[in-house]
Amino acid sequence: MGALLGVAVGSAAAATSDPAGPALLLAQVEKFQLTDHARVAAALKQLHEEERQLTPAQRWHLRYLDAYQASLDGSFDRAAPLLRDVIDHSGDAALATRATAKLITNLAINHHYEEAFKLANTLMVDLPGVTDSAAHAQALRAIVQMLGLAGESDQALKYAQQLDPERASPENRCGNYSYKFNAMITLSSNDPGLLRAIAVCLADKQAVFANTLRLTRADFLKEEGHPDQAIALLKSIEPSILRSGFQPHIADLHVSLAQSYAKLGNDADARRAALAAVAASDPGSFTWPLQVAYELLYEIGKRAGNDHLALSYYEKYVVQYKAGMDDAKTRALAYQMVKQNVLSKKMKLDALGKQNRILELRQALASQAQETSHLLIALLLAMLAFIMSAMFWLRRSQLRFRQMARHDGLTGAFNRGYFFDEAGRVVRRLHRTGAEVCLVVLDMDHFKRVNDTHGHPAGDEVLRHTVTICRSELRESDVFGRLGGEEFGILMPACSRDQGIEVASRIRRQLIENPLILDAQNTIAVSASFGLACSDISGHQLHQLFGDADAALYRAKEGGRNQLVATTDADASVTARTGIPVVSAM
Repeated sequence: MGALLGVAVGSAAAATSDPAGPALLLAQVEKFQLTDHARVAAALKQLHEEERQLTPAQRWHLRYLDAYQASLDGSFDRAAPLLRDVIDHSGDAALATRATAKLITNLAINHHYEEAFKLANTLMVDLPGVTDSAAHAQALRAIVQMLGLAGESDQALKYAQQLDPERASPENRCGNYSYKFNAMITLSSNDPGLLRAIAVCLADKQAVFANTLRLTRADFLKEEGHPDQAIALLKSIEPSILRSGFQPHIADLHVSLAQSYAKLGNDADARRAALAAVAASDPGSFTWPLQVAYELLYEIGKRAGNDHLALSYYEKYVVQYKAGMDDAKTRALAYQMVKQNVLSKKMKLDALGKQNRILELRQALASQAQETSHLLIALLLAMLAFIMSAMFWLRRSQLRFRQMARHDGLTGAFNRGYFFDEAGRVVRRLHRTGAEVCLVVLDMDHFKRVNDTHGHPAGDEVLRHTVTICRSELRESDVFGRLGGEEFGILMPACSRDQGIEVASRIRRQLIENPLILDAQNTIAVSASFGLACSDISGHQLHQLFGDADAALYRAKEGGRNQLVATTDADASVTARTGIPVVSAM
């Protein structure tokens, strides 16, 4: 196998003179995409060097493989346009199906659920006509994944059963096993099918899929009351997972070890593994490993009597938990919106069919009595009016679902998930143009005191009051959202550092100068702390902007609240104050 690839990549001249050379290289990339990164990189490099000698079909195949490799490397922004180009222009139905399936996976990873569900629905409709075995298997996997995310476990299992690992090629066999067993929720750690799938994937040298299945088995062992066996299995696969460099597996490995150590009462090793899981994850994102790791660190700190450390981890756990809940809600609403769209299209087709039948009846009844004809037509028109009315209410329902998917139900501001989606798009666009951008994170001061003194309804009014004041100072182009609890985010495009400080300072002053009047006897003074980061220092990466703004907010809180802190080149603080003291709730 290695010698075969060596012949394929050894000589550009040989590959050019032999028509089978490019085809052989493309086949080798397909074969080793998940098992030998260096070999695949060499083959892709040679294919690009000889791209002029490729046929149009081979060029489209190469573009798809480039997109697939970019996805494996985590470069989803580079992969997406390549995949869309293959879908729209390649003219190869099988390749377009494979590109659609890969695009669905990338969209789901980046939380773009509505488009992912739409494409998955298209695959479901087109699946019976897909005759290419590799494309059919890849489409099935994408459908199973999206049905699982939608919580449709029965439907996911129905499609997963169509994956036939035993009859698949070695390149697809392990992937089929992995998706099939992930859709089955009633397995045990010693299930013969699961053990055979692991053995086959190891024999096929499909390390990524083998590790997926072995991590699943370790979870079963842990939940069945055998954490010591789970630790032994996780330690045995740790070198393979670290060699692969696949970040989700690395984070899952460490957090599973942490949970297993915790079940054994070994807090020291559990803490080390939980910290490793945090280090292996993006702190600006929200993932299951991060949520579990922070929860474990909180519980370990509490048992150790370190209340300050435990509280800091608890706050991070709550952020992860709320973000996960927001994401689950966004995902569920996106799925319902797609279902509503499908139903709407069906109703439109039904309405057109009924209109055609009306025309046919008009012609058939032309020779009958005029009164009978008019009566029948009136009845059919009434039926059509009913259908159109139902479609109107369905459209209103769709708009309501879209509003819920994007906006916070209490304040009307963008919710956390949509804020980061929209902010990410804006920052990427500004990065291409070189325009400046500022991000402000603000947190209400002493908000718990408001709830404790005046009750939670008053706290809700404070949040709505804050949103009204913020919007009065912002432009239509600014992105404003509630990040969770009493924390808000503001992204200001085409905004310099001085302008950002000026806008944030105005909002801070407006909050101080406009207390919330509940009634004649109750007035609540409101203040907030602000952290600001701008692209002149933090760059055009949203996670860096958010991290710097969050750190500045922390310094504002530590410095006494009711102030604005902005990051500087020296990682120092520029604090904008007005001399107005922090005003507590009355």
